[in-house]
Amino acid sequence: MEAMDENQTQNRRAVIDVGSNSVKLLVAEVTTGNVTPLVHEGEQTRLGRGVFDSGKLDPEAIAQTAFVAGQFAEKARRMGAVEVKAVATSAAREARNGMDLIEAFRDVNVPLTIIEGEREAELVLRGVRSQPDFADGPLAIIDVGGGSTELLVADEAGLRVQHSFPLGTVRLLEQHRPSDLPTAQERAKVIEALDQFLDDQVTPLLGSVALPGPLVGAGGTPVFLSRILKETDDLDAAELETLSWLLPDVQSLTDRLWMMSLERRQSLAGLPADRADVILFGAAIYEAVMMRCGFHQLRPTLRGVRYGSLLS
Repeated sequence: MEAMDENQTQNRRAVIDVGSNSVKLLVAEVTTGNVTPLVHEGEQTRLGRGVFDSGKLDPEAIAQTAFVAGQFAEKARRMGAVEVKAVATSAAREARNGMDLIEAFRDVNVPLTIIEGEREAELVLRGVRSQPDFADGPLAIIDVGGGSTELLVADEAGLRVQHSFPLGTVRLLEQHRPSDLPTAQERAKVIEALDQFLDDQVTPLLGSVALPGPLVGAGGTPVFLSRILKETDDLDAAELETLSWLLPDVQSLTDRLWMMSLERRQSLAGLPADRADVILFGAAIYEAVMMRCGFHQLRPTLRGVRYGSLLS
């Protein structure tokens, strides 16, 4: 048996979340039911570019994504992680050549699993439930990714709604790419498309399910919206989890973003320049879901797929 590095503990683990828009690393100490984060890090590779039209992952995007994942894995091992694993979501599972991604990850010594939408939703719920505020009681969660959106509703009796929808920021960007300075007509088309999507796919699924007033937002979009609202690049997990934004806050920020040029959005405090295009669609999705479903408050959290993966 190999001796552990001096930084290693049996509880230190890492997971790499391979999304349609970005690759994210979480290194954490993991004990029964608890994840204590040590490193949150992400890099945009836009694996999902073009895949929702072509049905195939771009070879350059595969190579770039695998390279970033390999760098993240090396960092996690240097930090003493005894296990490093990776999970891939919407873009990889929809692509005909997902095996090419798995093989590219094998080449950088990172085991990759492409998970189905329902499994992704389960991991989101498990991760969010690890936050003490959300450990029990009624809960509604959405996790908006680049290619899919996971929606979950739970109460004391258990899980009431669990579904993964083909709705995401990269997918919408490719369908409704706006001008550098978006026009009112361009935004109106996005609002119309979201309303139609919610009417066709989300509202019928919810039916008569009772929804809590707050909506928990997992994934990157609510984190970046919070950083923009706080005008800071430095917002740690503990502070983020104390925040709540009312629907008028979300509406006001969405209006502001859609009235800004791409260059102006790229200079915003709290928003990485390479997310200045997709943030329009992330904000629009949150606004539409909150308005249509009657959520009056948004609670952001970093606890989603990665936390759920470490706890599974």
